[in-house]
Amino acid sequence: MKFILDNIELILSGAGLIVIWLVPSFVIYGRYDIWQVTALTAITVGLLHGVIFWLIRRRQRQVREEAIKEMRLMLRDIINNQLTIIMASASQSETKNVERVTRSIQRISELLETLSEESLRAWKSRYARTLKPRP
Repeated sequence: MKFILDNIELILSGAGLIVIWLVPSFVIYGRYDIWQVTALTAITVGLLHGVIFWLIRRRQRQVREEAIKEMRLMLRDIINNQLTIIMASASQSETKNVERVTRSIQRISELLETLSEESLRAWKSRYARTLKPRP
């Protein structure tokens, strides 16, 4: 099953080519030109591929969005717990430090709320040179 899911595009494309090749051989040639049948078959297969690929891509996007939401919740919980500890220690220090820590905590919370696939892409493009593996 994993092999099929990992290679669904290739499998469907191969099956489409087989259908395009076989259907004209089953049609009676008297009323239809073989190229017309082949063209109509190819158009139908192309439309079906488009719909199937769109459905698969939409489902993948939904799964990614759900995973990001779960990660956001997990990160928020972990980070907020740690930030509470930091805030408690900072409150025992100077007022200036408390304000800085409070601003940092607010910024971290804002970043967690806006975590998304788009923000991940933006982050990757901003730090693309740094993220490249070094030989």
